[in-house]
Amino acid sequence: MAFAGTRDRHLVPYGHRASGWRLAPDQRTLTALIPQHFIARLVDSLEDNGEFALTVEEFPSHETYQFKGRYLRHRPPDREDQEAVDVIRKRFVKSLRPLYPDAPERIWHAFIVKPSVAVDFEVLEIYVQTPGPGTGTRLVPPVEEPPR
Repeated sequence: MAFAGTRDRHLVPYGHRASGWRLAPDQRTLTALIPQHFIARLVDSLEDNGEFALTVEEFPSHETYQFKGRYLRHRPPDREDQEAVDVIRKRFVKSLRPLYPDAPERIWHAFIVKPSVAVDFEVLEIYVQTPGPGTGTRLVPPVEEPPR
C-alpha cells in the first residue's frame, strides 16, 4: 500500500493514494503511480515547490517507510509501470486472502486502481515509519552520531 503527499505554496498538505511504485535503475529515483481520482492538486503542487513524499507500507505487517525527495517529472504510465502495479496488486491480494478467505477476490483487485500519472522523483531522505520505538528514524542520509 502506498500514499503520496504534496503541499501547496501556503503549506497546505494534500494526500494522493498511490497504486504502486518502482525503483529506477539509478537506485536514486522512485516512480509513484497515482490513479486519476487522486491527482487533484498533484501537478500544481509539484510544479510550485517540487517537494514529494511517498509512504510505502507492507500489509499486514505495517512495516512502513517514507521516501522524501525532489520532483523530477510527471508522465503517463508506461508498460513497466503497469507491470509494477500488477505485481503489487497480486502481493496485496495474497496478503489479504488468509484474513478474509470468503471474500470475492475481485474486491481486493479493485483496491489497487489503474494509475493515470507516473511521478518520478529523486529520493533525498528515507525514514522508518513502522509503528514502534524507531518510528521517525532517518535511514538516508544516515544520522551522524554526536561526538563523544
